[in-house]
Amino acid sequence: MRRIAAVALTAGTLMAGMAAVGAPAEAAATGSWRPYNSYSHVAAWGSYKRASGNTYVTGYLADDKKNGWTACVRFKFTEGSKVYWSRFKIVGVAPDGTRYNFDGNAKVKISVKSTYGSHMWVQECGRNKKTGKYYYGKGKKIF
Repeated sequence: MRRIAAVALTAGTLMAGMAAVGAPAEAAATGSWRPYNSYSHVAAWGSYKRASGNTYVTGYLADDKKNGWTACVRFKFTEGSKVYWSRFKIVGVAPDGTRYNFDGNAKVKISVKSTYGSHMWVQECGRNKKTGKYYYGKGKKIF
């Protein structure tokens, strides 16, 4: 039996300067997110919560057609000059446990937590199964 899962690929923390930044005190804030519809047959949506200096994101990533592309979504979190990237793609799991980039009809649940909470962006993306290259749509600032 084939299983489908979302895999988070994080680039980790990228430092672009050494400035010290303090986060403003904030009350818990919630909202929804959805990237610009950059690619057909790819959809991503969900909600976020900002509390205690952290940003919690949950949602779904879906692909509705086998077309040579693996659906993915990418988040960017910032705090001053610090940046944290997190990307999710749909991954299939073969009966022997081998993982592969899934191409077809699927919907998976995704979640990520970031300690960077100044700004968050989201963008749809797709991974070409032939070349392995990722292609990104227009980024959308959520907050």
